[in-house]
Amino acid sequence: MSYVFIDKQEEFNELVGRLASHKYLSIDTESNSLYAYKEKLCLMQLSSEHINAVVDTLAVDIKPILPIFSDPAIEKIFHSADSDIRVFKGALKCVFVNIFDVMVAAKYLGIIKCGLDSMVGEFFGLELNKKFQKADWGKRPLSKEMLDYASCDTIHLKKLRDILGADLEKKGKLEEALSQFAQICKIEPTPMRFDESGFLTLKGARQLNGRGLAVLRELYIAREVAAIKKNTPPFKVISEDLMLRLSVAPREGLHNLSIFKGVSGYVLSNHGPWIREALQKGLKAPEYHVPRREVSREKRAYFESVKVKFKALKLWRKETAARRNMLPEAIMGNDVMERVALAQIRSIEDLHAIRGLGAEKASLYGAELLEFLKKHHQK
Repeated sequence: MSYVFIDKQEEFNELVGRLASHKYLSIDTESNSLYAYKEKLCLMQLSSEHINAVVDTLAVDIKPILPIFSDPAIEKIFHSADSDIRVFKGALKCVFVNIFDVMVAAKYLGIIKCGLDSMVGEFFGLELNKKFQKADWGKRPLSKEMLDYASCDTIHLKKLRDILGADLEKKGKLEEALSQFAQICKIEPTPMRFDESGFLTLKGARQLNGRGLAVLRELYIAREVAAIKKNTPPFKVISEDLMLRLSVAPREGLHNLSIFKGVSGYVLSNHGPWIREALQKGLKAPEYHVPRREVSREKRAYFESVKVKFKALKLWRKETAARRNMLPEAIMGNDVMERVALAQIRSIEDLHAIRGLGAEKASLYGAELLEFLKKHHQK
């Protein structure tokens, strides 16, 4: 299908004016999270009645489309709306109302292969190009091949929505799915904050001694500074594995960085100075010892009971999903299940208060969940 590429404000404003009278709008986005320190919305793909457009969001102010996002009379169709809505809300203040997520719908129908390429292949016998899945969409100019690729992400969404929507209605799951879509509209992006103690979460970090941890801490902080300066994700500066190897043998690193696996000529010339400085600081700093938190017997018992409850809830979810021919995550997401496990649930009203569960699921599963939690508590 042909498409128009829009990188002029006047053209975008005209497009939005036409879309405002339409009943649906299929939407996708491309960002540069693999290539920039802070992710940017780089491209927006839009398809509707007789319209297929790719919009350069680095060249165009997309605020004029926000009233369409919040218009209950226009259905917004996504594949994996969760990620797209986070990208939009990370870029600007916006509200979404009346969405349909074909991936979530597929999970409600028990479709295991619910990626867009899999469903387009299954339902329409077409093969989508995957060549640019990890492309740098922040680079300009964009090649015609990249734009062609991007334009294909929305043209099949309306047909998928109609097929899956009809199946959901036939199987009595449409209202439940719509309730889930309403919860997805409320999703907010996670604020970007650097945690200096995050080095302790690296695989293998807690096996280091006090000196090694002090060195790792300095490398971890210095890598973040380097990532900000170069506007690139930290993992693209130097790897976690390299930081851990240097923390095991920091003096060897000071003497000869090039003997370490992962230290290329590029790393030496671009990052060698700050790596050596971080190694020196780590060797001079006091040894780092992981703070020991005193946890009372009562708290330990409480958290252990929450872990047991969460494990039991996973089993309930699995059995419920099998009974209803749905994927488990369509019954309840892990984040929502954690909130249920942590809360003191004694009534349907308590379930309604669980963030992200939604009224439809609270009513649908309320009685059996209360019975389950009651039995679990008795055990």
